[in-house]
Amino acid sequence: MTYKFLELDETHHQQLLLLSKETNTGSNLFYVDRSPNFFRLSEVFGLTRHFGLFKENELIGCVAVSEQMRVLNQTCEKVYYLNDLRIHPDYHRTFAFYRLAESLMSLYQNEGNIKWMVSTVLDSNTNKASMIKGNGLLPGGIEIGRTIHLGVPMFLEYRNARLKISEIEGEEAWMIYKKMARTDPFAPCGKQMFLKENGVYLVIKDDNKECQAVCKLVDQSHARKLRLSRKLPFSFQLVNLFCRFADCPPLPKEGEEFKHGYMAFFAAKEKRQNYQKEFISYIQSKYKEKYSYLFLGLSTKEAQYFRNNPFHIKLSSTTFAYGDIPVNLSMDFHELTII
Repeated sequence: MTYKFLELDETHHQQLLLLSKETNTGSNLFYVDRSPNFFRLSEVFGLTRHFGLFKENELIGCVAVSEQMRVLNQTCEKVYYLNDLRIHPDYHRTFAFYRLAESLMSLYQNEGNIKWMVSTVLDSNTNKASMIKGNGLLPGGIEIGRTIHLGVPMFLEYRNARLKISEIEGEEAWMIYKKMARTDPFAPCGKQMFLKENGVYLVIKDDNKECQAVCKLVDQSHARKLRLSRKLPFSFQLVNLFCRFADCPPLPKEGEEFKHGYMAFFAAKEKRQNYQKEFISYIQSKYKEKYSYLFLGLSTKEAQYFRNNPFHIKLSSTTFAYGDIPVNLSMDFHELTII
């Protein structure tokens, strides 16, 4: 079987949209709709190169590498993030994945300017083992962190302590975030990435007007939409009943968009879980008409502070590093909008 490896551009837009609809990255309940512009999400991720694997003229696999700024050893450095890895399901039991990965590795080895990369894989992804175990041709991945993806329903309101939460401009939020996140291992530290998407910046201040926590409410539907692949189980009809009473959007029907937002770029001085819940409560009260669910990324330790609830959506992912990995590399920042 003959494969061809190419760097992709806007002329491959339609083929990428078709491939993304045919593949999933860990859930068979939803698929990711990247229309009208497949490349728009890459603008959020950072400066990105896309690559594809072709069988004859058919695009059967793709992968991307994004340049990001992250906190490493308390300094802001370039990190290369491996993402958007897809193989058409008809080629899962072939050498397509290995040919794609091998071609990508050879290209970057020949260019010689990148020594290591990272990737994040949903733990429910059935192809996870192939992506991390390595073999004689490809290096294995080393785990550097795990993230809990928590989806909180907008109809189930969190109690709040009535802390002072304000909506502020992006530039002011950036200055607060930069100061708070500068020592968090693997925190995004690029200003352009922080300000890139449309969103609402929130800050919590104490009685002395000192900033205690900051976050950003993000809607990524302009770049990617989650659409329901099949009919939801009967039990979810109860969720829609609660949504109707709370005036938040119902869960989607087959093919429709799942309305959800992200609590992104969260940073705090201390008592992180308390401030996270305060922001959730504020977003539920002010923006419930826009979303069915609000998602946030948590460490496994932080997740213990959130009680199990039958209406929560809970996923997990693991971040791996490949290549000549820096000493003491770790990840203590769990940002879902750039996964």
